[in-house]
Amino acid sequence: MKEHQENNATQTADELRRLEVELERAEKRLAELERLYRDASLDRDTLASERDELKKQLDCISNSGFWRVTKPFRKTLDAIKRLVAKIFILRSAIKFLKYVKHHGFRAAVRKSRKALQDRRRLRRASDHNGSTISAKQRAAEQKTVFEKKVLFSIIVPLYNTPLQFLREMIGSVTAQTYGNWELCMADGSDDAHPEVEAEVRRLMAKEPRIKYRKLEKNLGISGNTNACLDMAKGDYIALFDHDDVLHPSALFEMMKAICEKDADFVYTDENTFSKKPSAAYCPHYKPDFSPDLLRSYNYICHFVSFKRELMEKVGQFRSEFDGSQDYDMILRLTEQAERIVHIPRILYFWRSHANSVASDISAKPYTLVAAKKALAEHLERVGLKGEVLDSRIPSTYRIRYAVEGEPKVSIIIPNMDHAETLKTCIDSVEKRTTYDRRRPLPTTIRCARSIPTSAFCAGSGNSTIRESTILRRSRPRATICCF
Repeated sequence: MKEHQENNATQTADELRRLEVELERAEKRLAELERLYRDASLDRDTLASERDELKKQLDCISNSGFWRVTKPFRKTLDAIKRLVAKIFILRSAIKFLKYVKHHGFRAAVRKSRKALQDRRRLRRASDHNGSTISAKQRAAEQKTVFEKKVLFSIIVPLYNTPLQFLREMIGSVTAQTYGNWELCMADGSDDAHPEVEAEVRRLMAKEPRIKYRKLEKNLGISGNTNACLDMAKGDYIALFDHDDVLHPSALFEMMKAICEKDADFVYTDENTFSKKPSAAYCPHYKPDFSPDLLRSYNYICHFVSFKRELMEKVGQFRSEFDGSQDYDMILRLTEQAERIVHIPRILYFWRSHANSVASDISAKPYTLVAAKKALAEHLERVGLKGEVLDSRIPSTYRIRYAVEGEPKVSIIIPNMDHAETLKTCIDSVEKRTTYDRRRPLPTTIRCARSIPTSAFCAGSGNSTIRESTILRRSRPRATICCF
């Protein structure tokens, strides 16, 4: 009897544990559905607002006298467009027939098929770097389970942000396919822009992952950003401007880089837009990490995410670099990072408007001074001696490194039977170099596959050449001249 009761108790305990597990799963599923519902509600409100605004603009245009007066011209333009399309088809057909005449029907078909494949490849590349994703891709990314659990803290300092820009920025975050994030916003807007706080608080009521703090005064871009960092609890910090837009897969791709490559610093490609991300016009395809290029300009820029521990090593943003505070931070972070990963995909859309650096660097000229100061301190930290100079292109820089000692310089000149060209090249090195002209140049000039010995020796009478050695190759008329 006692054994029977113990068995019943064990079965009851197992059943309770099973029910607890199912309850926990149900609660998680409910929380996920509530989050999706909030996202949908937020998207619905944003789209409704955009629809109303577009309807007003459309009504204003269609009811204007200018629109009615220009109707005949627009119809004529549409007719011309249709005619051009027909002409394009006709020209393609003529080109195909000409190719058939010269190369045969099969070769023409192969060429046409290749052209179609190239067009499809370009279209896929355009879709890959577009501003939206399909419902199928969204569902697949949302279902992905990563081996790590990473919370992203997206840092956005606010200052007098236009409401349309604010809604689009927040909407691009809530539309992320990777959902473990928090949006940290510190608002330094002045008293003339209370609508910024009102709009954020309205959206906060629908999205608990949004964090907001109204600052007593504007602390500057670095101070406002540091206020955001003080709110952040994430494992990784992501930097985001208040008037820009994220691709829906931005955090998902970041997460892949973190899990697959153990990245502690990640950056992506970006594009610039004016009105809509779908009409972005200036893609910036970046290389993998290049310290020398980074010392020329801030090619990394957006979108950047880095491990919290890195920031704890280098410190927060510094107000003395306002205008180029991101450049200063990226230089300091990359000095400490161990695994820097570049995601070769456009996942960030940089808005260009009248007061943005994306539109014109002259909108904020103080950024150039701050950038040069950040570079000078970077060189000092990494133990390099050099002078930071402006380059010909605004917001790019040249490092004139100090020469230590008398290092030997080797100049390789491939040449074949061009005596005058070779003489001009060597003379230009001797006459124009600024490298210690008071002593014999510590320079080795190797002319691979050069001119015949007699032709060169007759053509060069430069007295500064101290020594000449001709190394003959097995091939005739091919020599290496060492000076």
